[in-house]
Amino acid sequence: MQVVQEKLFTNVNPLSSPIEAFGNLFMVASNGDIMSLKNQAKNEFRLGGQPSSIALERDMQTIYIADMAHQAIIIRQIGDNKSSDSFDVLVNEYDGQPLLGPNCIINSSNMNSIYFSDSGPFGECSIDNPQGSVFVVDLDTQDSKPVGLAVRCLAHPQGLALSNDEKILFVAETCKNRILRFVLSNQGVYYFSVYHQFSGRYGPTALTISSTELLYVARFEFSQITDLGVISVLNNQGNLVENILMPGCPEITGLCFSQLKPTILYLTENTNGNKLIRVNIPLEEKEDDKKKKEKENYKIK
Repeated sequence: MQVVQEKLFTNVNPLSSPIEAFGNLFMVASNGDIMSLKNQAKNEFRLGGQPSSIALERDMQTIYIADMAHQAIIIRQIGDNKSSDSFDVLVNEYDGQPLLGPNCIINSSNMNSIYFSDSGPFGECSIDNPQGSVFVVDLDTQDSKPVGLAVRCLAHPQGLALSNDEKILFVAETCKNRILRFVLSNQGVYYFSVYHQFSGRYGPTALTISSTELLYVARFEFSQITDLGVISVLNNQGNLVENILMPGCPEITGLCFSQLKPTILYLTENTNGNKLIRVNIPLEEKEDDKKKKEKENYKIK
């Protein structure tokens, strides 16, 4: 499947981690800018570090930032005019050891928690040095200590996504070219296993879940090898449903669906200029129609 790309914004610095909230798109730039886009691009603030991902709290004012340079999860407020060197650290260590460098962060509204992958800069942990981790932080506790879900055993864990009921966490383990699934048991223990193993291309980088419970996976490849981007779509059994082809976008760094129009997918890509792109996903329209028909048939019976 090939879709029509609409370029919304370009930036001097590489972009990642798009998220939508109340009609605004937020994203991060590698120079430290936390940016928003509605009618035009705006710098919300600049962080003196290297942010790689952001998550918004339910109040839509508190923002959590995964920062590689500070090797920490940082908290700031939207509209805060503090200097770039002024911020609050939520987490910067686990079990007395510093983090490698948080990569991706997402929040769970139901559990009032945040999940983050800790991989360090690209190349720091790999197949022959699988030192990456995945953590969860309960925001209701006073000390905000991270709990290890997979500790120093992953080959560059990167993108994260929660199922719509927030009971399943998906993790992109980039250097092993696979998706992991973490399930929280009734006993409060997380169990994880391989959800889908890819072959070809370098590995998955970004994940997002659609309103129809399909998992969208951005599959990174170096631009010197190919100009073609691929977003693979997996169903709730971990099987491949579709490959969405994205010419000119081999190095996708972030994905998110629109909350206002669930068939719209936003992505950041940094090959030929650092850009934010919007595409309409026909597959989501088909899946939505399919679910509506299933509900109607159920009512008839």
